[in-house]
Amino acid sequence: MIKPQFIIIGAAKSGTTTLYQYLCRHPQIFMSTPKEPDFFSVDTHYDRGMDWYESLFGQAKPDQICGEASTTYSRLQQYPHTVERLVKALPEVKLIYIMRHPVDRAYSFYIHRFKGARHKPELAVEKTFEETIVKQSEFIDSSFYFYQIEQYLKFYPRESFLFLPMEDLIQRPHETICQILTFIGADPQINLTEESTIVANKAEDDSEWFVRKKMTSSFNKIPGFEQLKAFFPKSWKDQAYQWLRRAKYQQWKSQQYMPPPMLAETRQMLLEKFRQPNQQLAEFLNWDLSHWNR
Repeated sequence: MIKPQFIIIGAAKSGTTTLYQYLCRHPQIFMSTPKEPDFFSVDTHYDRGMDWYESLFGQAKPDQICGEASTTYSRLQQYPHTVERLVKALPEVKLIYIMRHPVDRAYSFYIHRFKGARHKPELAVEKTFEETIVKQSEFIDSSFYFYQIEQYLKFYPRESFLFLPMEDLIQRPHETICQILTFIGADPQINLTEESTIVANKAEDDSEWFVRKKMTSSFNKIPGFEQLKAFFPKSWKDQAYQWLRRAKYQQWKSQQYMPPPMLAETRQMLLEKFRQPNQQLAEFLNWDLSHWNR
């Protein structure tokens, strides 16, 4: 059976979906479907057994490098058995950890859950970010990056990791992807950004996306509408949506689908909370993270 040679372990809302989609373009790489099997973290998934996990890579060609991307693998406060399970099954695996401004990441994760709860009630959050972080600690816990790293280093050597800031993936995608390909042993000469750059799952788009989805859902139920829609350029569809929003839904209360912003005092409180952990991480990685204190 085939096992993954590398795993993107997080962090949630730090560009993992963007990276996953880039790597899916590489002919030497096979990425699991689903993107996040959460096998080593979620107990009910782990109970399915290694045969089930390895079956996710069963369609890979013999010479392909296999990988997956489960962000729950860097939420160790909520999933404390993850690393022990992982090292038992995959002691030689390479681990990619992408990190983002901890406060921005936490709020982006809240927006993601706010949107997702409309379709999956198990993702429900409180009405505000402030209420949510009081009742659901994982939104803040997942931004303590150095804590996550320390737990992994009890079992894996430093050489098993590639640590990246999300800014590099967004601002310098080609160079960053080449670095990742070299790390996992794939050909870095294959340009994965030549076709187009990818910025997937942007949190700032989530709320607008949901309003748009609700407004257009009645049209999507018309037989043949989905097929017809494919023939129109995106600019036309965008213009039609804006007309729809202004005309037919002039009184639309879109605010009910828009998550409330983070309070300024909350941001300041969290900046102080993460200041010391950020400093530890900066010293460990020899990164300048001073902008994470703003």
